[in-house]
Amino acid sequence: MTKVKLMNMCMIIDEGGNQVVVQDKINRSNWKGITFPGGHVENGESIIESTIREVKEETGLDVKDLKFSGLIDWYNDESNERWFVFLFKTNTYSGEILDETHEGKVFWTDLDELPNLKLASGMDDYLNLFLNENLNEAFAVWNDNFASEFKFY
Repeated sequence: MTKVKLMNMCMIIDEGGNQVVVQDKINRSNWKGITFPGGHVENGESIIESTIREVKEETGLDVKDLKFSGLIDWYNDESNERWFVFLFKTNTYSGEILDETHEGKVFWTDLDELPNLKLASGMDDYLNLFLNENLNEAFAVWNDNFASEFKFY
């Protein structure tokens, strides 16, 4: 039986559409670099509820009106694990942004500057889904020896 892990990520955009909230996950051992807030879906929790909770925990912001931006679909052909990362974006938020959490610094940055920052591994592929409304899914196979390129759909 396939082991499934459900996760989420949210791109929070300012009212002008020019800046986004990012985290510099310097305190993570397995996924360091600039990313959007997100995390794991807990048992008994909807995908949307988990995204709202993770954003609050990781940024201090309350978000709503989440728009689906795509799905990252990872399959490990050795361990028979499948990871789904549900991507959302919103420009509806309130509250004060935190300076830092246990995962790293939190800050606004220009959307145009994102490609020039030290992004977390694969984040450039995630951005394709966030920014291209003609794409819905990125699928890749991985194991201890390799990770295939994402196929976009």
